[in-house]
Amino acid sequence: MENQFLIVGQGIAGSLLAYDMYKAGLQFKIVSSPDESMASDLATRRYNPAIFDKLAKNWNVDELLPVMTNLYKDIEKELGQQFLYPIDFTQPLSDKEIKVWNERIFDGDFSDYMESADTSWIKRGIDNFNLFDRVGKSGYLDLAKLLAELKSFFREKGHLLEANFKYQDIGFINGHITWRGVIAKTIVFCEGHHATKNPYFKSIPFVPTKGELIEIECEELAEEYIIDENMFVMPMGNSHFKVGATYDYSKQNGKSVIDSKADLLERLNQLLRLPYKILNHWSGIRPAVSDRRPVLGCHPDNQHIAVFNGLGTKGVILAPYFAREMMYSLVNRNYILDKEIDIRRFLNASIEVPV
Repeated sequence: MENQFLIVGQGIAGSLLAYDMYKAGLQFKIVSSPDESMASDLATRRYNPAIFDKLAKNWNVDELLPVMTNLYKDIEKELGQQFLYPIDFTQPLSDKEIKVWNERIFDGDFSDYMESADTSWIKRGIDNFNLFDRVGKSGYLDLAKLLAELKSFFREKGHLLEANFKYQDIGFINGHITWRGVIAKTIVFCEGHHATKNPYFKSIPFVPTKGELIEIECEELAEEYIIDENMFVMPMGNSHFKVGATYDYSKQNGKSVIDSKADLLERLNQLLRLPYKILNHWSGIRPAVSDRRPVLGCHPDNQHIAVFNGLGTKGVILAPYFAREMMYSLVNRNYILDKEIDIRRFLNASIEVPV
């Protein structure tokens, strides 16, 4: 049977796009390359409506958050497992930030997310700060578990192709894409940071970032909130916590860098005044674009080639909304994508289509 779509990549972008297509009854296949690691495979990702360092809301959060919640809840119902865990965020405030925070908490544009700054609810171990804010409608997604379960789900449904993808295996015949015997109308690249090697989208200014993550055990640290202070400290239950930060990264080899781990531990030691034990350490590369916006749409010179990428560190909250937008634009070629995320914003650069 001819497929409408061939999705390359089974990270958060490809998986949620595939799920939307499954719910819409579309014909598709997913190529999942076992030899290529994804940052999301290692991650338990946070979602947070606020940008702490600017005391502002995240981009388009009022639209993104409901779509995010509804989609993950739908997947939980479909798969019979929990992946989304609501939990408040907190961060120490400087004296200068306290006034701004207290002004915005009564602003109708912010009041749904921000709660009074206080210290009474902060537990022992991070008492070396004067005042803490509190942000609601936030939490984390067990992304590694979600992707593993969706992979099994699509395998059982016959949608998953587990093979190492090579660009030279793509063929173009009579308005169709061919790849190792698979025929489709459109190929959609959802490759994460591997997109930097994609010959069809050389003009997209990808800026991969490195996520550094350690797991610690700290028996005395409170588990009622996620701490965000130049890094995050996220409770995972049973006195275990994920501690992470994002770094600019250029080597793109997926390996740990000693300096960034040491920097992460230095930040943790400045925050935490309790003994802890390091249990695990990971690192991974996340895809981002120079303007920090997702990139979606069909190739301007070949409508049978499309891209969905650039979700960066906020992929948990961005992916559900823009997976839906990506599907709409693929099904209805007259659908207009927002210019902030449309691939056509890079049309001034040379975009090549390999022969």
